[in-house]
Amino acid sequence: MTLSKLLEGLKVKRKTGPLDTEIKGIAYDSRFVKEGFIFVAVTGFSVDGHNYIRDAVNRGAAAVVSEKAAADLESANQFAVQRNAAFVEVTDSREALALISAAFYGRPSQRLSLIGITGTNGKTTTSFITKNIIAAGGKKAGLLGTICYITGDSMTAASHTTPESLDLQRCLSEMVYNNMDYAVLEVSSHALALKRIEGCSFKSAAFTNFSQDHLDFHVTMEEYFKTKCKLFNYLDPEGTAVLNWDDPKIKPLAQKLNCNVLTCGLEEGAMIRVENIREISSQQSAVSGKKIGGLGGISFDIKTPKGGFTITSNLIGRFNVYNILMSVGIAYSLGISEDVMQQGIWNTKPVEGRFENIDEGQKFLCIVDYAHTDDALKKLIQEARHLTKKRVITVFGCGGNRDRTKRPLMGAVASELSDFVIVTSDNPRNEDPLEIIKDILKGIIKNNFIVQPDRAAAIREAVAMTKEGDTLLVAGKGHEAYQEIKGVRHHFSDKEVLREEIKKLLADS
Repeated sequence: MTLSKLLEGLKVKRKTGPLDTEIKGIAYDSRFVKEGFIFVAVTGFSVDGHNYIRDAVNRGAAAVVSEKAAADLESANQFAVQRNAAFVEVTDSREALALISAAFYGRPSQRLSLIGITGTNGKTTTSFITKNIIAAGGKKAGLLGTICYITGDSMTAASHTTPESLDLQRCLSEMVYNNMDYAVLEVSSHALALKRIEGCSFKSAAFTNFSQDHLDFHVTMEEYFKTKCKLFNYLDPEGTAVLNWDDPKIKPLAQKLNCNVLTCGLEEGAMIRVENIREISSQQSAVSGKKIGGLGGISFDIKTPKGGFTITSNLIGRFNVYNILMSVGIAYSLGISEDVMQQGIWNTKPVEGRFENIDEGQKFLCIVDYAHTDDALKKLIQEARHLTKKRVITVFGCGGNRDRTKRPLMGAVASELSDFVIVTSDNPRNEDPLEIIKDILKGIIKNNFIVQPDRAAAIREAVAMTKEGDTLLVAGKGHEAYQEIKGVRHHFSDKEVLREEIKKLLADS
C-alpha cells in the first residue's frame, strides 16, 4: 500500500517528499524499522520517538510521521530529505499510528464482531466468560487482555491489557486470517486515553464497574471516568452499550448515551436482572444435574425482556455474579441464544490468578487473586470471610510508580476486614519498597499486622502461621510471574512460592 493511501483520512498538517512510495511496514520504535517502513514518532512517558527520527531514517524508513513541526526538528527533517524519505506532520501521532495501522492491515475490525470490555475490575473474567459463550455457539473468538492474547490456536503472554495500536491491528488481522468471527478486547483506560483503539468499531461495549485506580495517570476520578466512557464513542451505529445498572456512577449513562443501551444488575429497573442467587457445594447440582468441582459454584435466575432462564457456574462469589451477568448482557446484545449462554458459562473454569485456589492437600484454603484496588481487595476478603471457618490472613502490597492515594485505602480495607495482615512488596518498579509500605501503613489503625518487605518471605511466614480452617489470601499479582524492581523484571510467582511452602509444611507435619 502506498504512503498516500495510508494517509487518507488523517489530520495532516504538512507533507513533503515522495508520497507514492510503497510501504512495507510500520514501526513506532526506531529499532524495529526496516527498509521501506513508516516510522511514527510518538512521545512516550520516558522516551520521545521524535529524538530517534534520524536513527529510523538511517535504518531505511521511507517516511516519518511526526506531530512536531519540521522546523522544530530541522536537523532530523533535513536528514530525511537527504535520504529521500517523506516527512508527514500530523496533529496527533498516536491517532495517526492507530489509523495508519488499521489501514495497513486492511481494517480488520470491520471483518470481525468486536466486543470491548472496560471497567476498574472484572474485565478479565468477563472477557473469558464471553469468549466461552461464543465458542459454545460454534463460533470462533479471539481475545486480547491482561493475561494473554489469543489470535488463533495458540496463546501468547500479554504485554499490555490493551496492545499498542499497531500491535492491536496486527492481532486483529491474525484473527481474520485464522477465520475468527469475534474479537473480545479488554479495553483499559490507558488505551482509551492513548487512542490505541482508533480505527476500531465495536458491536458491543460493556462497562463492568467503576472505583478508584490509576490516579497517577488520570489525576482525578472524574477524568478517569470520562476516559472510560470514551469506549462508547467507538460503537458501531447499530452497536450496544452494556452497563452495570447497580453501579451508581455508571447507571446515569443509560440516559446519557446516544446509542442502544442494555442495563444489567441485581437492582430493580435493570433490563437483564439476577434473582435467587444460590451457592452450590462441590457436589451434584439440583438445578443442572452437573457436577460442581473445586470450591463449589453458584446458580441464579436471569430475567430478560424475552423471558428467563437459570445459570449454573463453577465460579464463586458475588463479584462473579456480576462478571457472568455482564457476559450475559453482551451475549444478549449479540443475539446469542439462552441455551448457548448457559453452556458457555458452565464451560468457564476459574481464570488464572482470579480467586484461584492453590490446593496441595493442606487443611486450609489458599487463594491467589489479582486484586490491586481497595474495592477489589474488599470484595476478595469479604468472599474469603464467607468461605472460611476460622481466620482470614491476607498478604498484599502495592505497586510502585502507580496511584499512591489508593495505598492507605488498601491498608485500611485489609486491616479492617482480615484477622491478620502481612504488608509486603508488590512490583516496586522504581520506588523504594519501604516508602510504598509507609503509604500503606497510613491507612491501618488496627494492631493486626506485620511488615515483611520480601514478598517470598512474607508468603512463607503466612503459610507457617495459617492453621486448619483458616483462609490465606495472597493478593495483588495474580497471574503475574515476575516482580519488577528498578526497571528489571525478575521471575517471581505467588503460586509457585505458595505451592513450594505448602509442600514443605505437609512434609514436616
